[in-house]
This record gives sequence, structure tokens and C-alpha cells, in this order.
Amino acid sequence: MTFDIVFVLALALVALVLFALDRLRLDQVAMAIPVALLLGGILTPAEAVSGLSSTATITVAAMLVLGLGLRKTGMVSAIGTWARTAPLGGNHSRLFVLCLIVAFLSPFLNNTAVVMVFIPVFVSLADQAEEPASMYLMPLSFVSILGGTVTLIGTSTNLVVHGEAVRRGYDQLSMFSIAPLGLISLAVGLVYLFTIGRAQLPRREQPPDLSSKYDVRRFVTELHVTPDSPASGRSLAELRWGERYAVTVLGIERGRQDITAPRGERHIRPDDILYVQGSADRLLDLARRQRLVTPTERTRRQLDPTAGGGRLVEIIVAPGSPLVGRTLREQGFAQRYDATVLAIQQHGVTVRERLAEIEFRVGDLLLVHGTTAALERLADDPGFIPMSEVKTPAGGRPRAAVAAVIMVGVVTLVGLGVLDIMTSALTGVGLMVFTRCVRVEEIYAELDWLVIFVLAGLIPMGVALESTGAAAWIAGWVVTLTASLGEMGLIAAFYLVTAILTAIVSNAATAVMLTPVAILAAAEAGVNPYALLVAVMFGASASFVTPFGYQTNVMIYAPGGYRFSDFMKVGGVLNLLLLLTAALFIPIFWPS
Repeated sequence: MTFDIVFVLALALVALVLFALDRLRLDQVAMAIPVALLLGGILTPAEAVSGLSSTATITVAAMLVLGLGLRKTGMVSAIGTWARTAPLGGNHSRLFVLCLIVAFLSPFLNNTAVVMVFIPVFVSLADQAEEPASMYLMPLSFVSILGGTVTLIGTSTNLVVHGEAVRRGYDQLSMFSIAPLGLISLAVGLVYLFTIGRAQLPRREQPPDLSSKYDVRRFVTELHVTPDSPASGRSLAELRWGERYAVTVLGIERGRQDITAPRGERHIRPDDILYVQGSADRLLDLARRQRLVTPTERTRRQLDPTAGGGRLVEIIVAPGSPLVGRTLREQGFAQRYDATVLAIQQHGVTVRERLAEIEFRVGDLLLVHGTTAALERLADDPGFIPMSEVKTPAGGRPRAAVAAVIMVGVVTLVGLGVLDIMTSALTGVGLMVFTRCVRVEEIYAELDWLVIFVLAGLIPMGVALESTGAAAWIAGWVVTLTASLGEMGLIAAFYLVTAILTAIVSNAATAVMLTPVAILAAAEAGVNPYALLVAVMFGASASFVTPFGYQTNVMIYAPGGYRFSDFMKVGGVLNLLLLLTAALFIPIFWPS
């Protein structure tokens, strides 16, 4: 084993560990990889930046823009709105039909965008059926993942494996080459989720109202503004109580008037009753320093969240949200949206204190208090997913039909073999921009750039694995260890290893690193290389056993009230069934 092989394997191991620990940003680690390979003399400068010009990276970016165009024109949300009220039968048949709709959309749209739209629909269906959301959201995520395996553009992972294979001369996979296996896997998944799997889904009953769910009332105190209080006559923005005391003013009672979610310019007056949220010690400190007292000899009444047009709404932090990696204070959340975050759920843990200092991740659940108008603006922001229906202003671009025609054209041209995937997708992007289905500034602001930079950083790792001989060394070991198992055993081994790595680290990282290994292993074992490439594709999408292996799982984790073990229990059996399906059918569709 040469020094170059040891260096590359050690770097790959360090990257995988960092991905698994999740202490550093995924793109931060990925972009450091080509720098390390360049400094180590493993890659040339051109090879180190090859990820930026890779067809896989460009195609993934183009497909994300196409999905953004469909979302900005309201095409995807229109489908979700229709699904919410369409006469689709009883509760269980309605759930099945909705899953079929999701399965139909996911092969052609980014499944993260599909799940974003359908989370409120599935939650609403659960409420109608008087069942917990935990019975509905996991099937939504799993079906969207399975639907993405039907076409090459269904997931970014498929595009990565295809792009890396084409770069090495393996270009026989077309748009619908994997559809037969994808449809079989989808059918297996649906049957399981509506039979054995449904019995395994947890029934996590939620409290009757949001205040009880987050227990916010216990952290809200009434404080009376005395005439000699230093707060009297000053605005909330001037007082900066959130920064100084880590408390939030939820409302003001002024005589018979209730002021819900007061804005920063609102001034405090003597004899106001303030409804303030915070920890006991912080509230005591605030009352002492600002000469505020707890009202006595009056009829106490709870702050009505709906008074003055106020509401409580749960929202999910979506992929690409401006809050990801930032705090409420850094984002200026209260000033931007005129709404107040009362509590946060991160990985199932409810946080009610020092909210302005918490750094957010995709899938975090926020309890937001504000007026109906403020919440409408918040719901219109693509970075947030409201759990309940919030009426949003009508869009100014009624071009949903145009966006749909462009997307159908892209798929048709690729499916008929008229254009390759990258050319067709880039053509679609150009049409989306020039028909103003999506604006250039929206692409800069709302595209999920993390995916792009992760691919740009990881693809040089695949080049290094191949050029140094590290991929051949790994392939040799895999073939040796599975020699007695035959072709089906080798396929099953690649699927299993890919699925395990995907559960721990990024599926993009898994796909990039295993694609060259699969090609070399196929050559050494004398099997059809496409059989192992497809095994890597499907294994990298088999993100069912952890809530953090795939973004759609992250997004439904908190809203469904799930635990880590729930994914192990439900997703583990599904993974085993799909492993057997892949091992049985891949040799039939791609024989040696």
C-alpha cells in the first residue's frame, strides 16, 4: 500500500467521522477535502476543482432551479391545496391516495419540496381522522424517498452516481432505466407501510392545544408597570429586554384593550399589564431592576393568543431557511416578521429559555405568536413550513402552467433520448428564467447551495480514490470477502454498505466514494457494472433507519413527535425488504 493510498483513505475516514459527528457544517468539511488533496500533492489544481465543473453538480443545480420555478409559480402548492380538500374517500383511503400523489411527484420534483408542501396536508388529515400526526408523517417521508428512485432525476444521489459513471465511460443508463426496479421497490414499500409497517408506527398523542404542548403558560408572568418604572414612556426596541434579560413581551393589557405581539416601536405606559415570558430568575431580575410588580387585587386572566388578531402557529425550519446556522438575534426575526418565538423543539427537546441564542437546524420546530397578518408573511417565506393552514397572499406570477410545461418538456426530451439530462435541464432553467417563472435573484437567495458545494467538494475525493488506487484496493477486499456469495451476494453487499453509510453520513458523500469502487469491483468480479451502480443508487436512497440520514426525515422528526428508535423499528424492516428486492431483481434487469 502506497503513501498516496494511505493518505486518501485516512482523509476519507476523517471526513466520514466529521460528517457523522455533525459538529461542523457539511459543506465546510466537503470544501476542505479538495484543499487537503491539493496540498498533499494527490490532485492537480484542475482535478481539485473538478467538482465545480462536474456534470453531476451542474445537473443537480439545474434540477433544483427547475423545482424552485415550480414552487415559486405556485404549481406545487396548488397540488397540495387541491389534495387538502379533494374528495378522496375515507381517512385511510385518503392517506393511501395522498401517498400515491407524493409517489407520482417525487420522481420528477425535488422530494424535499414535495414533503414541504404536503406536511400540512398530512397533519390536517391526521386531525380529521382524530389520530396523531406520527401515524401519517413517516409514510409521507418514506414514500417520497421511494418515489425518487423511479427516475434518474428523482434524487440528487441518482444524478451523482450517473454523472460519476458517465465520466468514467458508463453512459447506458437513461431517464427511466431504473424505473422497473424503482416501481417494484415503491410497491414493496407501500404494501409494507399500509400493513405490517402501519402497526409499528408510534401513536404519539399530542396535547389538545399548543400552549399545553410547549407548556408556555408556566413561563408567562403578568407584570404591572408602576408610575416610577424606568420602562414607562420608552419603546420595547429602546428597552431591549430580550437582549438584556432573555425575556419576551407577548402582549400588553391597557385598560380594556389587548395588544397582542407588540412591535418594537410600541411604548410602555404606566399601569400597563405586561405578559412576559422567561425563566423565573430572569423575570425576577427584570421586575426588580425595572420596578415592575405582580398585579394584586384584580381578576387575573390568561393572555388570549387570539386577542387582537393574534395566533399561535407551529412552523418548521425548512432546508435553505435563512435561520439555518443562525440565531433569532442574528436574523432579526422579531423585527422582520413582527412575530415572537415562544418555544423551540430541537430533536424532540423543548426549549423555552434563551431562545435568541440558539443556533437553528433544518427540521427545528418553532412555536410562533403573532397577528394573522404577520403569520401570513411568515408562511409566505419559503424558509418556513407552517404546520397548520395559514392563508397566504395570492402570488403575482400566475405561470404555474408554463412552469409545468417546461418541466414536462425537460422530462420528455430526456426520456426520448433527444437530449442528455444536463443539456435538457439547463435548457429548462433558461426557459424558466426568461419566462419569469423564477427570477435570478430568487435563485441566488433560495437555492439550496449547500447541496452544490457539498458535491463540488466531494467529487475530487472520488477522483483521488480512483487515481491513487485506493478504490481498487477497497474493491479487491469487497470482492474477496463476498466471493463465496456469488453475484447476488456482491450486489447485496454493496447495497448494504451503501445503506449503512447513508444512515451515518451524507448520501452524496456515500455515492461519490462508492461509485468508483463499484465500477472496479464489477470489473474484478466479472459482473455487469450497472448492477453495482444501481445497487449504490438505491442503497444511497435507503435512508429509513435514522431521522438524520435524509432531509425529508429530518423535516418530519419533530412534527411527528418521533424518537430515534421509531425509525430503527419501522425503517429497519423496510430496509431489509428493499435489500432483498434489490438483490433479487437487479441481476434480472442488469444480467452479467
